[in-house]
Formats: sequence, structure tokens, C-alpha cells
Amino acid sequence: MESTGPNGYALFGAMGVFDWILQTLSRIGARVPLQSSTLAIALALMVGLKHPIRRRIYDHLARLPGDHFRSVARSLSLAVGTARYHLDALAREGLVYKQDTNGRARYYITGGEAEVNRLYARHWEYRDVRLRIHGALRRLEKAQPATIAKVLGISRQLASYHLAVLEKSGRVRRQGVQYRLVTGR
Repeated sequence: MESTGPNGYALFGAMGVFDWILQTLSRIGARVPLQSSTLAIALALMVGLKHPIRRRIYDHLARLPGDHFRSVARSLSLAVGTARYHLDALAREGLVYKQDTNGRARYYITGGEAEVNRLYARHWEYRDVRLRIHGALRRLEKAQPATIAKVLGISRQLASYHLAVLEKSGRVRRQGVQYRLVTGR
């Protein structure tokens, strides 16, 4: 297993100093050609991604932000322990961060793609709500949005929104005020 040596720690310290200097300059209105996060990310990438497995994980998460732990391990054909070790190392180095969503650990890269990551996090959150609505409709057979909301512990408006999306995709059908699953899918 590879560990960060003294040179790596010195570089991380230098990154912090560069980041602070660039933030201070931008706060006083000085024109700086690089964003502070860009420089910090570039330096961290030089140190943290020299290991080939970490590079593969980072590249995977850049292509598929919000992927969950098991999917990362499966997609890259990594043993669970190996994936856990390297994801934890990337998180310690600040290159990725973990977000727990409905019992799943989802991983995102830090840095310039923060807005894209937030959108993907929202996508996964919505996807989980839709799956829960689908499961509730399977149990209830037919239900109104208020009933589904009460069963799932969400707002009626949120249930109505996701039911409309599911109806648009052809997964549920509205009959009066009630929704039911479309069979044969």
C-alpha cells in the first residue's frame, strides 16, 4: 500500500498557502488569472492521482458523478476492500467527497464540477423518490397523491410532481384523481 511521504505533505501545505493567497487576492479585487480552486485541484491531482487505481476511480467519478460505492467497485472490477481503501484515500486527500443518500454512499469529485455534482445529487435523490413511489403504488394498486405522500412521509406536492413525471414516462397512468402502475413494463 502506498502512503503519502514528507514531500506529499509539503505539497499539500503549499497548496493550502497558494489557495489562501489567491482567495485573499480575489477578496481585495485583484485580478488573478487562475481560480484558487483550479490551482488547488491541479496540485492535489499531481500528488493524489499518481496511483493508477485512484486515477481510474477519479476518472470514473468524473464521467459518472454520484455513482455509489458498489457500482464503482463493480464497474472498475475492483475488490471491495481495494475500492474502499482507495476511495477513502481520495476522500482524505480532498479529491472526492461522499454523500449519504437514502442509505447509499454516493461519491463526487470536488472542485470545478461542483454545480454538476449538485445536479447529479439531486437526480439521484429524485430517482430514489420515484422508486419509492413506484413501490408504494405496487403495494396500494391505486392511490391518490395525498395517500402516497402520507405512506412515504413526503409532501403531497412532491408526490404529485413525481407522479406526473412517471406518467409522462409511461410508467403510471392517471384515472380521475388516482394513479396506478402501467402493467406489461
